[in-house]
Amino acid sequence: MDGDASLEDFISRHQLKDGDRLPPERELALALDISRRELRQVLARLELEGRIWRGKRNGTLLGGRPPHVGLSVDRSVVRASPRGIMETRLLVEPSVAALAALNASEPDLARIELCARRSAEVADDADWTRWDGAFHSAIAESTRNGIVEALVQSFNLARTRPEWSTARMAMVKADIRRQEVAQHRKIAEAIRRRDGIGAGQAMREHLLGVQEDLSAFLA
Repeated sequence: MDGDASLEDFISRHQLKDGDRLPPERELALALDISRRELRQVLARLELEGRIWRGKRNGTLLGGRPPHVGLSVDRSVVRASPRGIMETRLLVEPSVAALAALNASEPDLARIELCARRSAEVADDADWTRWDGAFHSAIAESTRNGIVEALVQSFNLARTRPEWSTARMAMVKADIRRQEVAQHRKIAEAIRRRDGIGAGQAMREHLLGVQEDLSAFLA
Protein backbone atom coordinates (compact mmCIF):
# COMPACT_ATOMS: atom_id res chain seq x y z
CA MET A 1 0.00 0.00 0.00
CA ASP A 2 1.49 3.38 -0.99
CA GLY A 3 1.68 6.39 1.28
CA ASP A 4 -1.49 8.05 -0.01
CA ALA A 5 -3.55 4.87 0.40
CA SER A 6 -2.03 4.20 3.83
CA LEU A 7 -2.98 7.63 5.08
CA GLU A 8 -6.51 7.35 3.64
CA ASP A 9 -6.87 3.99 5.44
CA PHE A 10 -5.57 5.53 8.69
CA ILE A 11 -8.10 8.37 8.49
CA SER A 12 -10.92 5.94 7.75
CA ARG A 13 -9.98 3.49 10.53
CA HIS A 14 -9.76 6.25 13.11
CA GLN A 15 -12.95 7.90 11.83
CA LEU A 16 -11.23 11.26 11.53
CA LYS A 17 -13.14 14.19 10.04
CA ASP A 18 -12.47 17.77 8.96
CA GLY A 19 -11.03 19.74 11.86
CA ASP A 20 -9.42 16.71 13.50
CA ARG A 21 -5.67 16.81 14.07
CA LEU A 22 -3.32 14.19 12.64
CA PRO A 23 -0.60 12.73 14.88
CA PRO A 24 2.92 14.26 14.78
CA GLU A 25 4.99 13.28 11.74
CA ARG A 26 7.24 10.78 13.54
CA GLU A 27 4.29 8.98 15.11
CA LEU A 28 2.23 9.03 11.91
CA ALA A 29 5.09 7.73 9.75
CA LEU A 30 5.52 4.78 12.13
CA ALA A 31 1.79 4.07 12.11
CA LEU A 32 1.74 4.09 8.29
CA ASP A 33 5.03 2.14 8.02
CA ILE A 34 6.52 4.70 5.62
CA SER A 35 9.49 7.05 5.83
CA ARG A 36 9.06 10.58 7.10
CA ARG A 37 10.25 11.79 3.71
CA GLU A 38 7.45 9.91 1.93
CA LEU A 39 4.96 11.14 4.54
CA ARG A 40 5.99 14.75 3.94
CA GLN A 41 5.46 14.30 0.19
CA VAL A 42 1.98 12.87 0.82
CA LEU A 43 1.09 15.70 3.21
CA ALA A 44 2.40 18.32 0.78
CA ARG A 45 0.14 16.97 -1.99
CA LEU A 46 -2.88 16.91 0.31
CA GLU A 47 -2.20 20.46 1.49
CA LEU A 48 -1.98 21.73 -2.08
CA GLU A 49 -5.28 19.96 -2.84
CA GLY A 50 -6.90 21.72 0.14
CA ARG A 51 -7.54 18.50 2.07
CA ILE A 52 -5.31 19.36 5.03
CA TRP A 53 -3.71 22.48 6.42
CA ARG A 54 -0.75 23.05 8.67
CA GLY A 55 -0.25 25.88 11.11
CA LYS A 56 2.71 26.82 13.27
CA ARG A 57 0.76 26.16 16.47
CA ASN A 58 -2.04 23.96 15.17
CA GLY A 59 -0.19 20.94 13.80
CA THR A 60 -1.72 19.18 10.78
CA LEU A 61 -5.50 19.28 10.56
CA LEU A 62 -7.92 17.69 8.13
CA GLY A 63 -9.96 19.94 5.83
CA GLY A 64 -9.26 23.26 4.16
CA ARG A 65 -7.54 26.13 5.91
CA PRO A 66 -10.08 28.53 7.44
CA PRO A 67 -9.85 31.85 5.54
CA HIS A 68 -8.85 33.84 8.63
CA VAL A 69 -6.07 31.53 9.81
CA GLY A 70 -2.59 32.92 9.26
CA LEU A 71 -3.95 36.09 7.67
CA SER A 72 -2.21 38.93 9.45
CA VAL A 73 -2.54 41.69 6.85
CA ASP A 74 -5.21 44.38 6.87
CA ARG A 75 -8.57 43.07 5.66
CA SER A 76 -8.75 46.03 3.27
CA VAL A 77 -6.40 44.06 1.00
CA VAL A 78 -9.02 41.34 0.63
CA ARG A 79 -11.77 43.91 -0.02
CA ALA A 80 -9.76 45.87 -2.59
CA SER A 81 -10.92 46.18 -6.20
CA PRO A 82 -9.58 43.72 -8.80
CA ARG A 83 -7.67 46.59 -10.41
CA GLY A 84 -6.09 47.53 -7.08
CA ILE A 85 -5.15 43.91 -6.39
CA MET A 86 -3.49 43.48 -9.79
CA GLU A 87 -1.55 46.73 -9.42
CA THR A 88 -0.33 45.60 -6.00
CA ARG A 89 0.54 42.12 -7.22
CA LEU A 90 2.70 43.66 -9.95
CA LEU A 91 4.56 45.67 -7.30
CA VAL A 92 4.98 42.77 -4.88
CA GLU A 93 5.08 39.34 -6.52
CA PRO A 94 8.12 39.81 -8.81
CA SER A 95 10.14 40.54 -5.66
CA VAL A 96 8.53 37.53 -3.96
CA ALA A 97 9.69 35.28 -6.80
CA ALA A 98 13.20 36.74 -6.59
CA LEU A 99 13.31 36.10 -2.83
CA ALA A 100 12.02 32.55 -3.36
CA ALA A 101 14.95 31.89 -5.69
CA LEU A 102 17.28 32.71 -2.80
CA ASN A 103 15.46 30.99 0.07
CA ALA A 104 13.53 28.00 -1.34
CA SER A 105 14.46 24.58 0.05
CA GLU A 106 14.36 21.43 -2.05
CA PRO A 107 10.86 20.50 -0.75
CA ASP A 108 9.74 24.07 -1.55
CA LEU A 109 11.02 23.72 -5.12
CA ALA A 110 9.21 20.40 -5.47
CA ARG A 111 5.94 22.00 -4.28
CA ILE A 112 6.27 24.89 -6.73
CA GLU A 113 6.95 22.47 -9.58
CA LEU A 114 4.06 20.23 -8.55
CA CYS A 115 1.67 23.19 -8.68
CA ALA A 116 3.01 24.19 -12.10
CA ARG A 117 2.48 20.62 -13.36
CA ARG A 118 -1.02 20.31 -11.93
CA SER A 119 -2.09 23.63 -13.46
CA ALA A 120 -1.03 22.15 -16.80
CA GLU A 121 -2.96 18.90 -16.26
CA VAL A 122 -6.37 20.01 -14.95
CA ALA A 123 -9.27 20.67 -17.34
CA ASP A 124 -11.89 22.02 -14.95
CA ASP A 125 -12.02 25.83 -14.57
CA ALA A 126 -12.36 25.68 -10.78
CA ASP A 127 -9.40 23.28 -10.51
CA TRP A 128 -7.33 25.55 -12.73
CA THR A 129 -8.06 28.55 -10.50
CA ARG A 130 -7.24 26.55 -7.36
CA TRP A 131 -3.88 25.29 -8.68
CA ASP A 132 -3.00 28.74 -10.00
CA GLY A 133 -3.52 30.13 -6.51
CA ALA A 134 -1.57 27.23 -5.00
CA PHE A 135 1.36 28.00 -7.33
CA HIS A 136 1.60 31.58 -6.13
CA SER A 137 1.13 30.52 -2.49
CA ALA A 138 3.90 27.92 -2.78
CA ILE A 139 6.30 30.56 -4.07
CA ALA A 140 5.39 32.92 -1.22
CA GLU A 141 5.77 30.20 1.41
CA SER A 142 9.24 29.34 0.11
CA THR A 143 10.47 32.85 0.96
CA ARG A 144 10.33 32.01 4.69
CA ASN A 145 8.79 35.43 5.30
CA GLY A 146 5.49 35.43 7.16
CA ILE A 147 4.51 38.91 5.96
CA VAL A 148 4.99 37.88 2.33
CA GLU A 149 3.03 34.65 2.89
CA ALA A 150 0.11 36.52 4.47
CA LEU A 151 0.04 39.14 1.72
CA VAL A 152 -0.06 36.60 -1.12
CA GLN A 153 -2.60 34.58 0.86
CA SER A 154 -4.78 37.70 0.98
CA PHE A 155 -4.44 38.14 -2.81
CA ASN A 156 -5.69 34.57 -3.25
CA LEU A 157 -8.54 35.16 -0.83
CA ALA A 158 -9.52 38.34 -2.71
CA ARG A 159 -9.67 36.30 -5.93
CA THR A 160 -12.42 34.07 -4.47
CA ARG A 161 -14.84 37.03 -4.38
CA PRO A 162 -17.68 36.90 -6.96
CA GLU A 163 -16.38 39.71 -9.18
CA TRP A 164 -13.03 37.97 -9.46
CA SER A 165 -14.54 34.52 -10.08
CA THR A 166 -16.73 35.86 -12.88
CA ALA A 167 -13.79 37.57 -14.56
CA ARG A 168 -11.46 34.58 -14.22
CA MET A 169 -14.01 32.12 -15.60
CA ALA A 170 -14.69 34.44 -18.55
CA MET A 171 -11.03 34.84 -19.49
CA VAL A 172 -9.61 31.37 -18.78
CA LYS A 173 -9.79 29.90 -22.28
CA ALA A 174 -7.63 27.09 -23.63
CA ASP A 175 -5.10 29.37 -25.34
CA ILE A 176 -4.75 31.61 -22.28
CA ARG A 177 -4.34 28.56 -20.07
CA ARG A 178 -1.53 27.24 -22.26
CA GLN A 179 0.15 30.65 -22.14
CA GLU A 180 -0.09 30.85 -18.34
CA VAL A 181 1.13 27.25 -17.95
CA ALA A 182 4.25 28.16 -19.96
CA GLN A 183 4.73 31.26 -17.82
CA HIS A 184 4.39 29.24 -14.60
CA ARG A 185 6.99 26.81 -15.90
CA LYS A 186 9.38 29.66 -16.73
CA ILE A 187 9.01 31.12 -13.23
CA ALA A 188 9.54 27.71 -11.59
CA GLU A 189 12.63 27.02 -13.71
CA ALA A 190 14.19 30.38 -12.79
CA ILE A 191 13.56 29.75 -9.08
CA ARG A 192 15.08 26.26 -9.44
CA ARG A 193 18.20 27.84 -11.02
CA ARG A 194 18.42 30.31 -8.09
CA ASP A 195 18.10 33.08 -10.68
CA GLY A 196 16.43 35.84 -8.66
CA ILE A 197 16.52 38.42 -11.46
CA GLY A 198 15.12 35.93 -13.98
CA ALA A 199 12.41 34.75 -11.57
CA GLY A 200 11.33 38.33 -10.90
CA GLN A 201 11.23 39.18 -14.60
CA ALA A 202 9.29 36.01 -15.43
CA MET A 203 6.75 36.76 -12.68
CA ARG A 204 6.32 40.33 -13.90
CA GLU A 205 5.75 39.15 -17.49
CA HIS A 206 3.20 36.63 -16.21
CA LEU A 207 1.26 39.18 -14.17
CA LEU A 208 1.30 41.76 -16.97
CA GLY A 209 -0.28 39.10 -19.20
CA VAL A 210 -2.93 38.33 -16.58
CA GLN A 211 -3.62 42.04 -16.17
CA GLU A 212 -4.04 42.46 -19.93
CA ASP A 213 -6.35 39.42 -20.18
CA LEU A 214 -8.46 40.78 -17.30
CA SER A 215 -8.44 44.38 -18.56
CA ALA A 216 -12.05 44.28 -19.72
CA PHE A 217 -13.18 43.19 -16.24
CA LEU A 218 -10.92 45.22 -13.97
CA ALA A 219 -12.59 47.99 -12.05
